[in-house]
Amino acid sequence: MDYFEPKSLDEALSLLAKHGHEAKVIAGGTDVMVDIKYKEEPGCLVNIKKISGLGGIQENGGSLRIGSLATIRDVETSSLVRDKLPVLWESAHQFASLQIRNTATIGGNICRASPSGETLAPLLVLEAKGKLAFSEGEKTEPFMSFFQGPGKTSLGTKGLLTEIDVPFPAEGSRGVYLKHAVRGAMDIAMVGVAVLITPDAARNTLQDVRIGLGAVAPTPIRASKTEALLRGKSLTVALLKEAAAMAAAESSPISDQRSSGEYRRWIVEALTRRGLEQTWKAATGKEVA
Repeated sequence: MDYFEPKSLDEALSLLAKHGHEAKVIAGGTDVMVDIKYKEEPGCLVNIKKISGLGGIQENGGSLRIGSLATIRDVETSSLVRDKLPVLWESAHQFASLQIRNTATIGGNICRASPSGETLAPLLVLEAKGKLAFSEGEKTEPFMSFFQGPGKTSLGTKGLLTEIDVPFPAEGSRGVYLKHAVRGAMDIAMVGVAVLITPDAARNTLQDVRIGLGAVAPTPIRASKTEALLRGKSLTVALLKEAAAMAAAESSPISDQRSSGEYRRWIVEALTRRGLEQTWKAATGKEVA
């Protein structure tokens, strides 16, 4: 297996163009090294950790710019993330162990494209975008279209994610990320649900609702039908029950060694209900009617 440490983005992109499917990009390596040990060894490793300019977290007008090499711990300890994007902060805070958070990068978690990736559902409800670099040039793409299947993204084999742009939610919005796993934060999410709501000015109805589901479909998804059901309405017990059941119906989980598909749907329903209850109370100061 060949090993490369490019010092520039152009050099890294040239290596990917040359080696194609044989190349595996590595930064933190928390997933790649496990794959090498237990699955198969790639033709070459391209370590992008030493490329300058791909880290950091900075405010950029009405959004937050997060470099793809920022670690999960960087995200967790950022006061900007905690204050401006609490739903993303919560996903980082529930991400594996401290040792893993110190090593794993947010770009790696995104590009791994695992349906259970902790930061993915929060990024969907935040309507974040990625800046993608290719030998032919750069483009910006919403994460809603970035994920194309388990382990597959629009980067293909020749592109790199360089930064993440996350718009700040509207004033008065409240969000939460809820994770269900056998061993809590130490385990991969069996189900992850991100909820972000924005009440109207009078705080009586849901002006906007976004619900992201992780680990229950081939890619992380938005529960768009459930969102449409809730927009413009006041949250009642009956509506809450209907919305939670609809979110579960929008999921398509598999059965595997960790859980049955039926159990995962039940968890989607329970976490969606809890997330809506929590965010409604936080945003309006009211209990569900």
